[in-house]
Amino acid sequence: MSTHPVAFVDEAFIRLQGHPGAYLFAAVLVEPDDLPTVVEAARQAAGPHDEFHASNLYRRGHVQPIEDMLSATEAHAGWTLLAAQVPLGEHQEAARQAALTQLLHRLNEQKVRDVVLDTRASPREQLDTQLQGRKVNPSDLPDITTYRRLVRGQQISSRMRLQHVDDRHQPALWLPDVTAWAFQRALVFDEPQWWSRVAGVATIHDAATGRELTLTNDRTAPPTGERGPQTPSQSAQNSLSSNTFYTLNGGTTNRSQGPGHLYTSLLAQALDAKSALDNSTLSTSVATLAANVERLASTIASISHPHNPPRSAGVGLGGPDTTEHIRAPVQEWTAPEIE
Repeated sequence: MSTHPVAFVDEAFIRLQGHPGAYLFAAVLVEPDDLPTVVEAARQAAGPHDEFHASNLYRRGHVQPIEDMLSATEAHAGWTLLAAQVPLGEHQEAARQAALTQLLHRLNEQKVRDVVLDTRASPREQLDTQLQGRKVNPSDLPDITTYRRLVRGQQISSRMRLQHVDDRHQPALWLPDVTAWAFQRALVFDEPQWWSRVAGVATIHDAATGRELTLTNDRTAPPTGERGPQTPSQSAQNSLSSNTFYTLNGGTTNRSQGPGHLYTSLLAQALDAKSALDNSTLSTSVATLAANVERLASTIASISHPHNPPRSAGVGLGGPDTTEHIRAPVQEWTAPEIE
């Protein structure tokens, strides 16, 4: 059996009016030998629910399965990687592919050979794809295109395989679902206590630069007791009273208080990383340009002033000329006789 970890991946995004937004990928790494245990733990955490989507469960007030799934993730994840594209930018699909690119780079470093990504295709689209004999759902083609580009460019190993799977058929995908939701919750609501449950086994990377980011808050506290959509944590209640937030209409993770402390801190780190990368790239470009100019100047000088052949010793300004002059023999001229 393969000794390489398997990565189970799900996504979340923030696209709200007045909010810079973000696109997030969460990958939970599992050792192949541990996979049956992980699947069973996910099923137990979900309880009576045949499907698990943290956002839907929280909206309906089912908090216990979320907490249990976070506990299962903390207990069974070999490691968790997150790739965050912040801000979201104008094109959501471009943000997704940027985050996926960075994630695949990181998974490649971890020698991951199998990446299982939750499909974006609806059940109807999956059925149509199967009936038409196609291997890839149209909704998943952009991800496959990014993956193939990285393989062809030798940026990731050709041994890495990417497949899209419906999370209804793979409970291991419920772990990255709850991880991405917890991270999204922290960024949207400034409510980090959910994320704190898995922060000890997670690493966050900026999608644009690969720089490691941190999500910290001195108000972090483990969640206690049942909380519904209308009973947020104390840290969230404190943030709601701040003048720096504004409330949009909506439900739970579909609304925003504006970019709060956690998101602002993460965005600042991402922008600093991009600025540092841009400065480094500029410095490298300037140094390369200077070297090219110097080589060009040397080439021009050699063309304009070719080297003269060496002269004999003693020949120079003010020095005696000891060179033997070679003269052509002079033929004596004789006048013709006149008869």
